[in-house]
Amino acid sequence: MDWKSFVKGIFLFCLYIASAKLGIEFLSFQPMNLAVLWIPSGIGLIGCLLFGYRFLPVIWLASLIANKDGLINSQHGLSQFELYLSIAITAAIDAFQSALAYYFWTQKIRKNLNSTKDNFYFVTYVAFLSSLLSVGLLGINFFSFGYFYHLNLTEILKTLLVVVFGDTIGIFITIPMFIAWRKMVWKEISIRFVLLTIAFVVFQAVIVYQFPYLFFLSFLILIYLGYRFQIKGVTLGVFLLYLSSIMMTRLGVGPFVQPVIFDSYIYLISFLIPFAILAEFITLQYQRLLLNRFELEKKVYDRTKLLRTQIFEKNKAIEALHQSEKLLSETNRTKDVFFSIIAHDLRNPLGSFKQITELMYAEFDTYSDAEKKETIFEIQKSASRVYSLLEQLLDWARTQTGNMPFYPKEINLRTLVTKIAEQMLIPMQKKGIEFSIDIPEQFSYVYADSEMIQAVLRNLISNSIKFTNENGMIQISGSQEEDGIRVECKDNGVGMDSSDLEKLFRLDAQLTRIGLEGQKGTGLGLILCHEFIKLHGGEIWAKSENGKGTTVSFRLPDPKP
Repeated sequence: MDWKSFVKGIFLFCLYIASAKLGIEFLSFQPMNLAVLWIPSGIGLIGCLLFGYRFLPVIWLASLIANKDGLINSQHGLSQFELYLSIAITAAIDAFQSALAYYFWTQKIRKNLNSTKDNFYFVTYVAFLSSLLSVGLLGINFFSFGYFYHLNLTEILKTLLVVVFGDTIGIFITIPMFIAWRKMVWKEISIRFVLLTIAFVVFQAVIVYQFPYLFFLSFLILIYLGYRFQIKGVTLGVFLLYLSSIMMTRLGVGPFVQPVIFDSYIYLISFLIPFAILAEFITLQYQRLLLNRFELEKKVYDRTKLLRTQIFEKNKAIEALHQSEKLLSETNRTKDVFFSIIAHDLRNPLGSFKQITELMYAEFDTYSDAEKKETIFEIQKSASRVYSLLEQLLDWARTQTGNMPFYPKEINLRTLVTKIAEQMLIPMQKKGIEFSIDIPEQFSYVYADSEMIQAVLRNLISNSIKFTNENGMIQISGSQEEDGIRVECKDNGVGMDSSDLEKLFRLDAQLTRIGLEGQKGTGLGLILCHEFIKLHGGEIWAKSENGKGTTVSFRLPDPKP
């Protein structure tokens, strides 16, 4: 047992004795000193609820100490042994009552008095039946030891009846209050609650002393306490009502005072028991109504939340469907463009190639050597163009299916640009184009796929040559930015307008432009550049203006060691 449980046990032990002394002193009637409100019966059950049957020895010892003086004063001609034997048996009967009440509680009560059924079993079995059986044993004990020597049978039965109700009420008013207040938080006790409780006690006193025929108005205050503070308020109100009413009746004040003391207590108890049960029952029903309302609101909230979730998921599904439709539409457009390229850009040169070769085969002997050489040159140009187009189509298809080989490593941009410039030296010299490289050594290393970057640079330089006038200028530069290395291919060629600029990297808006010397492109070059740069996690864009040249830039991730 930990120290907290030990302290609780000691507190209940002392409270049992103190409430018993209070009952014998102020709430009992002569000549037997039997209390009409026996609060210890409720305290004994509280101990069993906290500690189980282990608390019974504590109840026996507390009852022995509490009842000793009263029984000694009420005994008639008992020897010392018989006297203390009767006291010990009385204490044992009190412990038996707590054990019996606890047994009924464990068998009948399941929800801590949260239902009408629980309250019925509590009043009938736990409070009344346990008291009836134990008081019956108590009567046998007192009769056997001669405590009823001056009473006739009717008086004995009346006495025991009052004691039964006293024990019943003791359980009835303490247990609900214990359950309601056991987890009490001090901040829950408002000033209004304290003031209303004091007003209730004052009102009770005024009514009893001045207007006893208005005693029933106490019931309305009880209901109000239950309405304002639920079960905490009504249980405390019932406790104070019983305590004050019994004390005043004992003092001979109030509406229940009769010439015969037994009648006074019977009338009082007959009024207070249904009075208190009804007040607690109404409060319980109100509390259950609030609980049901809370549960209903929670269900509505949960259903609303679920509905919102379902609507959100449905909207997401609709959005995903729209995205799928958009993607499918883009895919269809891409497919159409792809087939258009095959149908025109691939079919036309192959058709020309077929016609030239058929004509040359049929009339080979009629051609001169110079004509044959020129025809073969045209065939070679057409084959080169078809081969280049096929390479670009295959590369684009591999980027779309994820089968494009990607082997990034540290490469030197300056070296690659120099190599590609040497490959394109003849067409640049033919047009007198000035080519310059402005890539500082510290910015020339990037982490990229060499073949892809060469293809990008080759496309950009080739386009610049195609659309730059004679004696023009092309510059490749590199610079460090926050998020990577920026490479620019700048020329002072013919440029383009904004409408064409928007189509540069879109397959669905394929842009095919004729070069200054009649060169025809496929429109796939820059699209492949876009795909290759995207594979590197970078981006590519262009700026241009008619008559002022074009600048195509791309950004690559920072160099990695």
